[in-house]
Amino acid sequence: MATSVAPAWTLTGINVYPVKGEPGRSLRQAVLTDSGLVGDRAKKRPLLVATSRQADGDLRANLVVDMTDEELDGLQGQELRIGDVVVRLGARPSACDGLYAETVQGGDVLVGDRARVVRCCASF
Repeated sequence: MATSVAPAWTLTGINVYPVKGEPGRSLRQAVLTDSGLVGDRAKKRPLLVATSRQADGDLRANLVVDMTDEELDGLQGQELRIGDVVVRLGARPSACDGLYAETVQGGDVLVGDRARVVRCCASF
């Protein structure tokens, strides 16, 4: 009898954008709170999670994960654990790739942390 193993990915980038209109800063580690990533100016905007391919463009992604675009699209409405944190993946922004996300459980994230689905929620 075959058992199904949930896929796991790796966090490959963490970015904050402290000043509007200026380039972001890449971090090796960060703290995620209910308000977003510490050091990011956008306290009221949800996080933006993107794939490595999507982040190669002009996308201002906060968290970059090594999955395919199709895998990320298939995770809308699900909860993703990345290191110590859990985020709920939401809708696709109207002007760019990636998915918005909200913090379910804050904590530390580190480039290289494993990312995996922990719960399926309602679809968006």
